[in-house]
Amino acid sequence: MDASEVLTAYIAAWQSGEPERAWAFYADDVVMHLPGRGSLAGDHHGRAAVIATIEALLTRTSDLNAEIEVLDHLVSANRVAMVLREGVVRGEKHLEIRRVNIYRVEHDKIVEIEIYEANQYEVDDFFG
Repeated sequence: MDASEVLTAYIAAWQSGEPERAWAFYADDVVMHLPGRGSLAGDHHGRAAVIATIEALLTRTSDLNAEIEVLDHLVSANRVAMVLREGVVRGEKHLEIRRVNIYRVEHDKIVEIEIYEANQYEVDDFFG
């Protein structure tokens, strides 16, 4: 698969509410760069660390899920940049996140994820 096909399948897994299927696309040595000032911000190295961080973020939502819409994407040989809209809920609080995620793919696996938030303050406030 090329990088675009990997990311199409990865996002489809998230959209169908199957994070375990999405995590199968992570390389063992994947690195995720999570911005912000919250307790989970920083660089997360390795498949287990990236999954644990995402799970920790999801536990801060009411339904352990996020609504994901791909608004646009740019593709090169081994990178896909996706402009995303994500919706998360906690109790009565709803947050619509706009972000750009850049994924680097090697050998059909995601090896790096860079996240850029449109409004980092809102994200930090929601996820703490």
